[in-house]
Amino acid sequence: MTIEEHVALECPYCRDTIHRPLSWFKQPYFTCPACGGGLTENQFAPIVQDLEQAFEQTIDEMVQSKPACGCCKKNAE
Repeated sequence: MTIEEHVALECPYCRDTIHRPLSWFKQPYFTCPACGGGLTENQFAPIVQDLEQAFEQTIDEMVQSKPACGCCKKNAE
């Protein structure tokens, strides 16, 4: 089971912040909870892609082994 990341993105119509799971912004069509404006995945695609890459990079950094101290370069990249 994976826990999905929640993000806060701004509605392009009313500028209210939408707090939802990242996958919610990848739906073909959805409405802003604040103003009811119709939104599409294409409006958020670049932001969603950047966020997914950042999440992946963070996960990769957490699982890579790092030296316990800065005295040696063993296991360091």
